[in-house]
Amino acid sequence: MNRRWVLQFFKPHSTSNSSNLPSLTQLVGKWYITHTTSDFWRDKRNVVLTYTPLDASNAGPASRPLLDDLITYQTLTSAKVKTMRGTDTPSPSDPRAWTWRGNGMLKFVTSHCQILGYGEAEDEEHGGGDWLVIWAQRSIFSPAVLNLCTRHKEGMREEWVVGVKEVCGGMGDEQLEKTVGSIYRVTHE
Repeated sequence: MNRRWVLQFFKPHSTSNSSNLPSLTQLVGKWYITHTTSDFWRDKRNVVLTYTPLDASNAGPASRPLLDDLITYQTLTSAKVKTMRGTDTPSPSDPRAWTWRGNGMLKFVTSHCQILGYGEAEDEEHGGGDWLVIWAQRSIFSPAVLNLCTRHKEGMREEWVVGVKEVCGGMGDEQLEKTVGSIYRVTHE
């Protein structure tokens, strides 16, 4: 069986060379949140995050565009699709970080997020695909959250999820080490 990882990990709260980051083209589009530590998603299913660049005239720091951040999901007991939307503003000092601000009734909610890892995993069972590890720092509204996202709803092989947990748990960040232990699989149909 072909098992190859092409990956890059970054420590939380550190800056990194932007040449090692996923490009805007690699980041935009649909991502399935297949694993998370957020209690909010425990009674939800089909959680999908879609990044769309906003008008280039609305560029954030370092001329990086603002992103529309749309999450769609369903509860476990309903067919109705719900949404949560926000805007991601790039950090002026860290090319892999941004501040999410909710739209509408959530406009007073913010969260500082960072890409902790990304790459490509190939395997025969899932056909490979891009994956992304996103760390949302603790805020006044929520605890710290770790999300593992892939381009397909099946997610990564479980042994790869274990590997991501080991890497994130060994980064030397106490809050991340406590958080990664509570990661669970999100239901996708």
